This record gives sequence, structure tokens and C-alpha cells, in this order.
Amino acid sequence: MQIEYTDPDEVFKELLKAQQVKPQVLTVNISDAFNFVLAEDVASPIDVPAFNSSHLDGFAVRSMDTEGASLQNPIILNIKGSIDLGELPPVTIQKGDSYQVRTGSYLPEGCDAVVGKEDVKVEGDKVYVTKPVKPGSEVVRKGSDVAKGMVVLRAGHKIKAQDLGMLRLLRLDKVKVYAKPVVAVASIGSELTESIEEAEKGKTLNTHAYTLTALIKSAGGEPLYLGIVPDDTAAIKDIIVEGLSKSSLMLTIGGSSIGEADLVSKTLQTFAPTMHKHGLKLHPGRVAGCCVVKGKAIIILPGLIQSTINAFVYLALPLIRHLSGLDTSRCEATVRAKLAEDLVFHRFPDFKKMTWVSLKKAEEGLLAYPIRGDSPMLNVLVRADGYILTEPNKMIVEKGTAVDVALVPGLSSLPK
Repeated sequence: MQIEYTDPDEVFKELLKAQQVKPQVLTVNISDAFNFVLAEDVASPIDVPAFNSSHLDGFAVRSMDTEGASLQNPIILNIKGSIDLGELPPVTIQKGDSYQVRTGSYLPEGCDAVVGKEDVKVEGDKVYVTKPVKPGSEVVRKGSDVAKGMVVLRAGHKIKAQDLGMLRLLRLDKVKVYAKPVVAVASIGSELTESIEEAEKGKTLNTHAYTLTALIKSAGGEPLYLGIVPDDTAAIKDIIVEGLSKSSLMLTIGGSSIGEADLVSKTLQTFAPTMHKHGLKLHPGRVAGCCVVKGKAIIILPGLIQSTINAFVYLALPLIRHLSGLDTSRCEATVRAKLAEDLVFHRFPDFKKMTWVSLKKAEEGLLAYPIRGDSPMLNVLVRADGYILTEPNKMIVEKGTAVDVALVPGLSSLPK
């Protein structure tokens, strides 16, 4: 089957439009919501704090009652009691009265200041204030952290650890999130084995699935590994049927070479896909592809590891993010760096090129070192911190050029 190489960005746009799976919404307990993506805006039903509260340990007072206070002429106020943490305050404070408070204690109505305990002297039920305080002094205003009705978290936000505390602070038990899409993975190839003993006798140990299932989790998906499938069109067809029935998206690894070994693409044609592309103007990764069967996407990943990962990053990662309720970005973030060496390409002038780089700190900022190695070499990815993308028809990127290094969740790290 002839491969037609197409711009990978155009292929992804067509794939996204053709597939019909939508992000699914479910309701989860706050304790289970970490790393899910919000499916609704969260507006605060309350003010936080619910009352004016004290910023320090001391005495709640009316500021006007402390006017003129000094060491020589202290103002004497009545101590009417103490307000512990979590206690509702008295309704109001009267002229000449005070209440002992702790940091975070709620303040009675009419109290507009707190005087620190180090600035007073206590004798029995009297407190001697030795300097005046201004209105608002050491008072944390009601709703100053979160005002009632304020949108605290937006739909599409991935829930972080601190967000769990906020959701609970707002007295919420449950929240609506997008379900993590199930992503089926099948490894294609009669040469593959899961057995170390068989690998020692000449079989190829199946390693790619370990990397892919971890990347699916990092991207926000739930991997479903379907195992190794031999180079047999009937077996491949059966696993595709199974994968489509159990998942929102399916990935195949291997079986995508040019010619007789192009078993996956040939098998997918028998399903009469509504969209089918085989061949990307992406290097490494040119024999990757995708199709849509019954509204669900199938990503055809090549068997050589750098091509596998590049195609995953370009086609699968943004789709998993989309099905998780996120945008279709191909990375978690980018960092600016300077290229530490000339980057020279010798083939595929009209292709996009993905180059994996390591990052090192220098006085002038981050330096990106291209990692050289053929597509089957896993060590290239092990040493990598991110990748840079070079546009078509640019065959040399000179040392010192500022580049954007894309950081991929599960693959990337920053230098210490």
C-alpha cells in the first residue's frame, strides 16, 4: 500500500474533526478529584473567612477606644471573655470592652482592630493598652480570601493538590469532572515477547508498551493494555474490534512499515474508516498514521521507539488531553533555551523534524544539547529533557539560536 506523506498538523485537525467521542462528565468525591479536570466552574457558596477574624494573638477592640493610649497613660479596657478558634463571636462589642482572641478567631460586630498581646498588660479582667491602633489593624476582613459568589476554579482546570483544600474549604463534598478516557494499546509483531527468557533466545522484548502506558497516564488517560498481537490480519482485526469496544481511543504499536509489513493500515481499510491517513511529514515518525472507525480514533504508531514517541506526541497526546477536558496542546509547557551546537539535517527537507534535547544550566540561561541517535535508539529518549520542532525546508539551525523546548508530561524534566 502506497504511503502518502501529509503535514502532521493537518492530519491531526482532520482526525480531531472526524472522531466523535466527547469528554464524559462524572461526579466524584473531593478526596478523589486530584488530577482530574473540572467540568464546571466552581463558585464559592460562602465568604472565606465567614467573619472578620484576627491576624494575631491579642485582644479584639474598637479602635476609637484606644485613642491617646501610651506607656505613660494606658487605656484600660474590660476583658469580657475570650473567643476561641471556630467559635461564633458575640453579636457585638460595647464601648470600653475587649475580647481575648487567637490568630484566626472570629471578631464580634463593631470590632475594627486587634491589639497584639505584646502591646498590652493584663491584670485580672482588665487589659492596659499602651499604644493606639488604627481601624482595620490586624483584622482579616470577611470574604478577603474568597468572596461569596466568586468563581474560584474554572471548567477545564486540572485539579492540583492545593485545589482540594480550597474545594473542602468551600464546604463542598463532590465536584463534576471529566472522566479519564480509556486508551487501548496493542503491540503488533510476531517477533515480540513479554518473556525475558524468550528474549534471551532471540525474540524481541516488548518494551514500548511500558513507556506508552505511562505516557497515557501522564496525559490524563487510563491505559488498557491488550497485549501482543502476531503479524496476522485476522488477529489484528480481532484486537481492533476488542479495543474499539472497550476504549475511547486505540493505539497500535508496530506493523506500520512500507510494503508487505504494513499490516495495521491494510487491516484498518477493511473497516471502511471514515477518515484514514498513513504517512506524516514528520521525522522521525513518517510511517505513523491514524483513522476513525465508528467515530473512534485509532493511532498507528511505528515500531522504532523514537518514531513511536514522536507520533504519540503529535497525534495521541493532544487527543487524550482533549478527551480529558483539556486543550489539544502537545506539551505541558515550553522553556526558552539556546542551542548549544549546530543542528544539521541531511534528509526529508520538506518534513517537520522533532529533535530531542538535554537541558543544562549556564550563566546565560538554559542550553539545549541535541541528542544524536537513530530512531531505534531508546537511550536518546532516556537522556532527553524535551524536544524542539524545526519547520520544513530549514536544514540548519545554528548554535546560539533561541529555541522553544517542549516539555512532555511523563518524559521531560528540568535541570537541577
